[in-house]
Amino acid sequence: MINEKVKAALAALDITRYGLVPVPEIVFSEAFRAACESNQCGKYGTNWACPPGVGEPAALIAQAQRFRSGLVIQTVWPLEDQFDFDGMMAGGVGHNALFRKAVAEVTPLLSSSETLALSAGACSVCETCTYPSGAPCRLPQKAMSSLESYGIDVARLIESGGLSYNNGPNTVSYAGVVLF
Repeated sequence: MINEKVKAALAALDITRYGLVPVPEIVFSEAFRAACESNQCGKYGTNWACPPGVGEPAALIAQAQRFRSGLVIQTVWPLEDQFDFDGMMAGGVGHNALFRKAVAEVTPLLSSSETLALSAGACSVCETCTYPSGAPCRLPQKAMSSLESYGIDVARLIESGGLSYNNGPNTVSYAGVVLF
């Protein structure tokens, strides 16, 4: 059950699509990490929060499975048409900005211990990442990895959270999760 303080914090951010998922219901598979390794987004090997810098799949899955619950947050963005690539990219940027705000607001309300926030796409906190120079991440507390880099089946995650993966024509949906 999501407590009233968390609901109020999400409502204040105009976030209405969210659900709670027990971590044992989250489907993990190294196969989803393959999407990262195929470099479809162009970030593979360029970012500490993306593969291979983020770590080995089995270790990341084990790290995520230490938590008991996950708050899934979904945003839906309008598109001009189904081919509106610029709208899709703008929606991703908007989602991650809103998700970061939500994480800052709800994390203290979810747990007094460690949490792990994962979202859509590559970390974009720094204009230029230190990876693979050998220098450590400049902002490890703000860096955020993608759901896929942890091997999470996003469609099943959304479904387990009681949300819909497809939210109508001319829309694009993004999701993030705060594990606690």
